[in-house]
Amino acid sequence: MAVEVWDRAALDEVLERALSASTADETEAVLFAGENALTRFTHNAVHENVVESNHQLSVRAVIGKRTGVAATNRVDAEGILEVVRRACEIAKLSTEDPDFPGLPGPQGEVRDVAGAYDPATAEATPDARAAAVSEIAKVMRLHNLYAAGYVSTQTETIAVANTKGVKRFHRGTDSAINIKAMGRDASGYAEGFSRRFDDLDPKALAERAARKAVAGAQPRALEPGKYTVVFEPPAFREFLGYLSWIGFGAQAFEEGSSFMSGRLGERIVGENVTIRDDYAHPLGHGIPFDFEGVPRQPVTLIERGVARDVVYDSYYAAKLHHPNTGHALPAPSSDGPMPLNIVVDPGSRTLEDMIKDVHHGVLVTRTWYIRLVDQKQTIITGMTRDGLFLIERGRITTGLKNMRFNQSIIGALGRCELASALVRSESHVLPGVKFEEFNFTSGTEF
Repeated sequence: MAVEVWDRAALDEVLERALSASTADETEAVLFAGENALTRFTHNAVHENVVESNHQLSVRAVIGKRTGVAATNRVDAEGILEVVRRACEIAKLSTEDPDFPGLPGPQGEVRDVAGAYDPATAEATPDARAAAVSEIAKVMRLHNLYAAGYVSTQTETIAVANTKGVKRFHRGTDSAINIKAMGRDASGYAEGFSRRFDDLDPKALAERAARKAVAGAQPRALEPGKYTVVFEPPAFREFLGYLSWIGFGAQAFEEGSSFMSGRLGERIVGENVTIRDDYAHPLGHGIPFDFEGVPRQPVTLIERGVARDVVYDSYYAAKLHHPNTGHALPAPSSDGPMPLNIVVDPGSRTLEDMIKDVHHGVLVTRTWYIRLVDQKQTIITGMTRDGLFLIERGRITTGLKNMRFNQSIIGALGRCELASALVRSESHVLPGVKFEEFNFTSGTEF
């Protein structure tokens, strides 16, 4: 069967065939369909253009308290029968889980996401992506730089159905531009994300990355120590992504490894910090239901510094006697439920005004190579990259060689100020942030 990306009738037929073919007590079918287009560039020229169209059918079979999951990208009649058979066989051989509550049934209406699908983005051509690269390259040549990165557009459909009557469907688009500007001894970075490709401004992003590469030339070394540090949103997003993974889900909370465990109702960060999960934020990129077909609920995780809640799927909702917040990941998931659309409430001042108050500090464009050191204390280690600058008497004065840091994320959020402008970075929506006493442990030679 040839399945078109947006042909809902064909997708529904695939799901129905899978459910009808199953001999399990309960069955769930999740179908992902999409087209991902990626135009990569380096040294100011396109070097790769790829378009992938694919469908993946994942089937979860439940026999008693045993479950089995199998997946395929063959969605013809034979492929559907085979993946269902494998899921049922895996279920028969699996260990029984006495806490498994069964698949969820229908749980209310799904609130769709306004503007989730943009036809122009779905129809974006290689020429349109190449034109964006051309604009980026023009900016780089003006500054005697070269750029590497990518321009991407994608369409996506997610459909979920189960034998208890759940039936969900969502379609959306997304796009991104990623730019690394390279000079002789310094680099700069800029990124943009939007459901609408036409909303991205490649020239403006290129100019931002180029300014950083030019301003960072002839970087100097900075002594390790504790500094006032201003993080731009791409750097801050890495921190929030780690919090989502290690502590904002019910599995880590129940196991006691989360920084939220046993602390609901306590103040754990600064009173100016409110962190939510909200799939429907207008700047974000979320879907209105989880991978079990349960409607996603907005969840306030931290409110004015106080730990309020974590997110749940059907398994942990039943086990911990908590409402299901609709945050299941595709089965089988070793990480349990997780927030995918973090939103950090903004502060009252611009990032530029916050920098003016820094007497001696550091501006961080982005981070990378982050590793977890202590989950409970949220300590991570990592490095800066693509734009590290010294701030002196409220002014950005010179580029710095990259630094390694060791820092508790929750500790840093206890002494921070948040900027007023929200931007999207990956799937999160957040401002820039200023941290006091941020701990740089060593320097580098680049």
